[in-house]
Amino acid sequence: MLRTIALTAGLVFAAGIVCSQTPPPPPVVAPAPPPPPGMLPVKLVMKHIVNPAAELYWKAGGEVDTAEGETKRAPGPEDDARWNAAVDAAAQLEEAGNLLAMPGRARDNDKWMKFAKDLNLAGAQAMKAAEARDSKAVDDAGSALYNACFECHGRYIPRPANSLYKHFNEPDSDFKPPK
Repeated sequence: MLRTIALTAGLVFAAGIVCSQTPPPPPVVAPAPPPPPGMLPVKLVMKHIVNPAAELYWKAGGEVDTAEGETKRAPGPEDDARWNAAVDAAAQLEEAGNLLAMPGRARDNDKWMKFAKDLNLAGAQAMKAAEARDSKAVDDAGSALYNACFECHGRYIPRPANSLYKHFNEPDSDFKPPK
């Protein structure tokens, strides 16, 4: 009998401890550490490599969503030089995923690495589409590139509370950007 009482008391005590614990706070995104000497910081990789390559690739086709509605871009580059420029831009984006995953740039080994890999894979898809001169595949790859960018920016760039990115402030959110 005494053993049953002690066991019951122990279980009640343990349950009280478990129930009284507060959930852990949401993860805090640490600022990027400074890169080693001779290595561009993430902001400059974005400014000089990723952004220009993405804008050039997106000019190859796809659509732009604005407040006025959807605007279709050209169905694909009109000449060899523009198709080749789309291939080059896609190659830069594929490699940019590797650049962003390098020690000295990576913010963490979890979401950051996933987003860097997403950019790498979307860049490979974009390069294959541009090499094939397949306008539909270029459009699809452009969407994959956009989603890779959107997800990473939503997690690592501070935004106002009313931003489209607000859902990323929720821990382990499965929010997906609009398509």
